[in-house]
Amino acid sequence: MTFATPELLWLLPIVALLAAFRLLRPGRAASLSIADGEAAEVASRPTWRLRFRWLPTALRIAALLVAIVALARPREGLAITQLPSEGIDIVIAVDVSSSMTISSGTAPGATRLSDAQAVVSAFVESLEGDRVGLVIFQSRALALAPLTHDLEAIQQRIETLEPGLVVDGTAIGLGITEAVALLEQSPARSRVVVLLTDGHNNVGEIQPLEAARIAQALGVHVYTIGFVSGGGIAGTAVDAQTLRAVSESTDAKFYNARTQEELLQAYTDIGELERSRVGQRRFVAFREFAPWFLLGVLGLLLAELTLRVTWLRRYP
Repeated sequence: MTFATPELLWLLPIVALLAAFRLLRPGRAASLSIADGEAAEVASRPTWRLRFRWLPTALRIAALLVAIVALARPREGLAITQLPSEGIDIVIAVDVSSSMTISSGTAPGATRLSDAQAVVSAFVESLEGDRVGLVIFQSRALALAPLTHDLEAIQQRIETLEPGLVVDGTAIGLGITEAVALLEQSPARSRVVVLLTDGHNNVGEIQPLEAARIAQALGVHVYTIGFVSGGGIAGTAVDAQTLRAVSESTDAKFYNARTQEELLQAYTDIGELERSRVGQRRFVAFREFAPWFLLGVLGLLLAELTLRVTWLRRYP
């Protein structure tokens, strides 16, 4: 349950403290005037009316507290009515060239690719409500999954990533182009490519900056991540200058990760940046509880009034 105006709830402790002071302060005069002949008997054996003379005041205070809660408008979100244009569509592009099989040193048998798979899978899990697509690239780029809300299917694809589907190489430009193609018809408010590589573009007819211009024309943000955990070999150094230029030209960022922890932070940062672009998801259909609380207020006030004019009535 949430509140439409939660700031009003700050009144509750203030009213509660004032009420406690009023009810518990000593030396209050009796609410009923009692004949002198009965004074001694009342002093030794107080009636139930005297014992409960505080009850009407307590009911009024309770009514005030419930009224404050009602004014804060307690409610329960029923559903997110969100148009596709209000969400985020993300295509994850992963380099699966042979250099990604280099040992990362994070655990026995761990490689750059296995480290990346773990982090990317966790990233996908955080994207509930968004559509996600998956692209891999070596000398060519392949779309392994179109944009989908089925995040479990995407994660299963990620677990099976390995080199060898096509001839080896690192076609970053083609990877970007294939990812952007999946987003071309997307109506999402934010369209994103997150590309991970451990090398530089060394094959393919489309250069990374050419692909970036296509993404820029379509309003797609291309985040690039260089991941070189576990050292490197000749010819596999990340072309940070080109990757940074690709990202900056599409209003995104480049990340240089050398450990699995830095890679996880990069993906976390990307998720937060894109969330900030579209704002928080909001429930637009609610079940309002304020009317029920107001009925409770009415019931408490009626109970107070009934006691004051009947059993706990004060006599002059």
